[in-house]
Amino acid sequence: MTRIIIAGDSWGTNSYEKNFYYPELEGYKIAPKKTYVLYPGPGYFLQQLCNLQVLTIADHGVSNQEALDQLHKTPHKDDIVIFYQTGVLRDLSRAYMNKKTFHTTKDCKLDYEYYANKFYDYCSKLQCKHFFLIGGCAKVDKDKAKDLNVIEHSITEWLNPEFTDSEFDNTHYWLESVEPTLYNNDDWFKQGVIKSADKIDFWNGRPEYYKNHPTVETNKKIAKKIYDYLKDRTIL
Repeated sequence: MTRIIIAGDSWGTNSYEKNFYYPELEGYKIAPKKTYVLYPGPGYFLQQLCNLQVLTIADHGVSNQEALDQLHKTPHKDDIVIFYQTGVLRDLSRAYMNKKTFHTTKDCKLDYEYYANKFYDYCSKLQCKHFFLIGGCAKVDKDKAKDLNVIEHSITEWLNPEFTDSEFDNTHYWLESVEPTLYNNDDWFKQGVIKSADKIDFWNGRPEYYKNHPTVETNKKIAKKIYDYLKDRTIL
């Protein structure tokens, strides 16, 4: 039986709120001192709109490769996969954090090209009923993903057309912690840090987001967007 699988990073997992505003949704804190409450994410609200089972395997803080590895562990041949893409260079910083080997040219743009090409090529070869990308904390690269089905290249741009999103996610600065320092005096890396910070500042100034993630009401809109996209293509 066909399911919808929500894969990818934390934008596909939960809704973030400042407090316990939705008692009917059973919000929780990861730890008592956390300043945010986690509620069900887009999969929960999508389930309310369609007749298919919706399984969420997206996870917090993961790279695209880690999310693809998790998808690989989950039977999905007969399923509809919706993948929340994160920044492609998170593959590098996460590998360093987990003491795994990683590829680098020590040129940020060249490394971006390597990891982006690797990711989109992998996506193009996935064996499932339908596969769709959606840009959450990072924008889907329009040129490199041109042969893939994309629900929205950037959720932020869809919700806030006045904002110009980028392919850099909000954890781009993690690359600064990779030792030995990879990108000393690398202007393209610095450009990414600035664009990443601009995105965080924008989210912080908008009610649609909290802690760099969609709120409950925002995820309801996103779920409806996904539902309408699939419905318009007679997939649902």
